[in-house]
Amino acid sequence: MNRIEELDELLRVDPGDAGCDAGTPILDQYVQIELAGGDPAERFPGTAVHLRTCSACRADHDTLLEVARDISASAPDQD
Repeated sequence: MNRIEELDELLRVDPGDAGCDAGTPILDQYVQIELAGGDPAERFPGTAVHLRTCSACRADHDTLLEVARDISASAPDQD
C-alpha cells in the first residue's frame, strides 16, 4: 500500500470503527459466528465497521476465515 492509499484509508475512518486494537483479539470469535451462519456485526458492530475500512485487518480476517473453513471441511462428522 502506498502513502496515498494509507492516507485515504485513514480519512475514511468511521466514528463507529473499533480499530485494529479492539478487533484483533476477537477476530476468532467473529469468524466463528460467521461459520455458524450468524451475523457477527450484531455482536461486534465496531469490528464490522473496521473490517470494511482496514485492508490489513480485512486480509487477516479473510485468511482466518479461509483456514477455519478448510479445517471445518476436513473435520470428520461428529454424529
